[in-house]
Amino acid sequence: MGALNVLECLFIITIVTVTAKPIDIRDIIINENDLLPLQETFEVANATRNFTRSLLRDTIGDLHTYTDFRVELTPNVAGGTFTGRLEVEVLAATTEARDSNVLFFVEDLEITDVKFTFGQGSHQMPVADSFINDDDFLEIEPGVNSNHFTFFIEYTGILQPAGTGLYAGSYGDQTYVGMNLHPIYARRVFPCMDEPALTSKFKFTFHGLDYTNIVSNSQLEDNSANTFRTLESPPHLWGMVAHNLVIINTPITNVPLYTRPGLAGQMSLPSVAIHAFFTSLNEWTNRSYVEIIADQNGNMNILALPDVSKQWNSLSTVGIWEPYVMMTEDCSIRQRSIAFPTIAESMARQWFGGVIYPRNWAHEWVLSGLATYAGWEAFKEWQSDGTSTDVTLLDAHTLFVTEIIQESLLLDAYSSASILEPANIFNEDDIRDHIHGILKYKSPALMRMFRIMLGDEDNDFIHLGARARLKTAAFQPIDSDDFIDSMNSYWLAAGGDDHEFIKDLMTPWIKNNGYPVLNVERRRGGVFVSQERFGFASQTPISYDIPITFTTSVNPNFEDTLYPSGVLGGTDTIDMDLDEEDWVLFNIQGQGYYRVNYDGDLWEILTEVLDDPDQREDIHPLNRGTLIDDVLNLARGRRLEYEVAFELVLTMQHETEYAPWKAFVRNMEFLRKRLVAMVTEDEDLDQDIYLRMVRRTIGAIEDELGFSPTISQTEPVMDSLTRGLVMEHACKANYQPCIAAAVDMFYDADDNVNTAIPHDIRPAVYCTMVKEAGQEAIDALMERYELETNQYERVVILQSLACSTDGDYVEGLLEETIANNSPYLAEERVKIFIAVAESSYENAGIALDFISRRTNEVRNMYGGAEKLEEVIFVLADNMANADLSTDFRIWVTSQNNNLDGSQDAANRALLQVTTNLEWDRLLLQPVYDWIDENDAPTFMLSFAALLLSLMVTLFNH
Repeated sequence: MGALNVLECLFIITIVTVTAKPIDIRDIIINENDLLPLQETFEVANATRNFTRSLLRDTIGDLHTYTDFRVELTPNVAGGTFTGRLEVEVLAATTEARDSNVLFFVEDLEITDVKFTFGQGSHQMPVADSFINDDDFLEIEPGVNSNHFTFFIEYTGILQPAGTGLYAGSYGDQTYVGMNLHPIYARRVFPCMDEPALTSKFKFTFHGLDYTNIVSNSQLEDNSANTFRTLESPPHLWGMVAHNLVIINTPITNVPLYTRPGLAGQMSLPSVAIHAFFTSLNEWTNRSYVEIIADQNGNMNILALPDVSKQWNSLSTVGIWEPYVMMTEDCSIRQRSIAFPTIAESMARQWFGGVIYPRNWAHEWVLSGLATYAGWEAFKEWQSDGTSTDVTLLDAHTLFVTEIIQESLLLDAYSSASILEPANIFNEDDIRDHIHGILKYKSPALMRMFRIMLGDEDNDFIHLGARARLKTAAFQPIDSDDFIDSMNSYWLAAGGDDHEFIKDLMTPWIKNNGYPVLNVERRRGGVFVSQERFGFASQTPISYDIPITFTTSVNPNFEDTLYPSGVLGGTDTIDMDLDEEDWVLFNIQGQGYYRVNYDGDLWEILTEVLDDPDQREDIHPLNRGTLIDDVLNLARGRRLEYEVAFELVLTMQHETEYAPWKAFVRNMEFLRKRLVAMVTEDEDLDQDIYLRMVRRTIGAIEDELGFSPTISQTEPVMDSLTRGLVMEHACKANYQPCIAAAVDMFYDADDNVNTAIPHDIRPAVYCTMVKEAGQEAIDALMERYELETNQYERVVILQSLACSTDGDYVEGLLEETIANNSPYLAEERVKIFIAVAESSYENAGIALDFISRRTNEVRNMYGGAEKLEEVIFVLADNMANADLSTDFRIWVTSQNNNLDGSQDAANRALLQVTTNLEWDRLLLQPVYDWIDENDAPTFMLSFAALLLSLMVTLFNH
């Protein structure tokens, strides 16, 4: 047989891929040994697909050069469509290129006409042929050979779901038109080369935009009101918003804040935050924003978008969902803890994601990690690193550990978790799943750990490497090796002696999912430490370099021991002089990306220390939280018995700090959901089985913080955050003092919703009343909803509606989220669905039935595939027994599930469901039995008094 040309090779590879036996998850046996080979099968399938796509990529980007794109767009907002016209220069420098068809990425576009000129000619003529091939490329055969073409392409398209591509947003009776091309939505707006390392010059002209303002990342051309030219860049860096929003404030020169009219009373806190972050990021990056914006729009335009929560990477155009920007002076501390880091990260992406961008989307972890790392550094500088005595400041250091590191450790324990840096990825679904997945947490978590492994208080090589890259390679792509090289130059100058050390150190962490557990065993004269790979299911062993930080009860020190005394690559013995009653703690302040498992004697000693109200204060709150987080996950992963975990967990009766309670709630919610599902299906079981755990752990919170603070009470903001977190959990668990407090404070003297309820406990109060009073409470809340001007508070009300125990009402609420005339904005629909899925075992079933029937509508109305996948993973986490898990499996594996490009993400979610179901099979009954057999006398309020309080309150309203 003769030699095959490239296209024939591609055809053969495509056939092999298509005809390979599909993965049928219906064949899964619920056994941990089945999870690993299934995961490997997914990885092989994705690698094959991306290898095929890689060959296609080489035949596109390397043959032709695409220089100038001149795009004209005319949106029809009412009709949900747009028309477009593209004029593009294409160069063919080689004989092979001149003999090859010209290809463009297209998706959801209908091509209506293609003409061209060649050489220096000006006469437009029809091409010999043009068609959209099986790989969704517009393929053009000009019919002549030339090294220079100009193509003229006319086409139509659909306005995309909110926040992606060219779309029409809305709020009230107003609309706006936005264009967010990150990461690969340019191909839905115009035929293009839609990959991050392929750069061109762009000129955009917009017709028919009847709005007051148009902001973009480039200046208007001279004598034009609607034509913008950007610098040479990948298309995903270009953005635009045409709108009737107003500049509510300019917190600092060049940084206007746009929002809906009428929100002047909500601009003070965000304005101060924006000013602080802008100043800090200019200094942290050592590259003034004024330098970034050369040849661009002179502003960093921050827009509080009412309806969209999506990531924007376009220079000069920063879109943030309104509840994460606009805040009243007395707003929820929880809102501040979300909004401030979100603003800082979004601004940091102007440098990391805008000035430098990934060479391939597989390297997005570098940019995502740096943006979050830099953003949180700016947040910490403005608020507190945990050492300030100012109780009005958020503890950014604690929040990073609890919201970033520990969240990532939980997600990364599943064998289905994505690898931080896979092989180069080109498939659109893989790219979307990758950049919106665990890397948002794992990238900055690892960077924090690498920072303490490589440096000290005076040397942050993550920071230095980021600065160096901005200085030497602005507007150039970056990959892992580039970033490592930038760090290396400083690390070697500071005394490092191996230029491969950093790469060797980082590779196991970024090239594999999961992480290690450090096993600690006390021996005569010290402790023996070893490592193994951790996960909720079996995985192949990997050796990591683990930073070893520790302190002991002999001289407890949680500050000077933050930087590692060494790195563990296998096993080691650490000398230390410990008496029988002494303790040792590893992973100081939870900065390392690993868990720690102690031998039985050490767990017992640590439990005794934590159960002593005085001695427990010797242990840093972050390490108390890390102990709770580790022990519950180690038990969940079958590394130790739940008896050990629960004995330590019961010491929470003395705890009031946020970090331990965040770890408690995050992990005990997993147990609560499954225990509730278990007893709901079997009336002979104790219906209050989980409530027993709440009664035995909530003592200090109830005694010292209480459930009914006064509005005039001045307290540390972290206490307010803790109360809101614990009260919501306790009320969900049916803890009667919590419920009584919620019912008692819900109404004011005029029988309206009480506006004096402290913001941070409103979610608990509202949800509880919806469950207790039903439609009466719903009606009262909707009246309050109509009066509320702060969108965050409006969303809190909407989420509380999901707590209803009326199945017909809940189903109707979900149906409203996808109605053509839905009263809710796009992101509000997402939040409502998530709240329904998380509210109860019964409502999770309603949510599953709804999405399985209305998948297409959910995708379209919630904001596209990205948002569909977001709610799928939330739903997966709430499949709390075998019945729900089976229904989830039937939907995901059915032939007509309408998941389309989200099928792979749904398969990964199913793997999580399968892993959790295996936990149910092995451990749910033992957990129930331990709680049932180890109950203890607790302080109980009179149930008669509680019942009387509830009945009187409900009767009066």
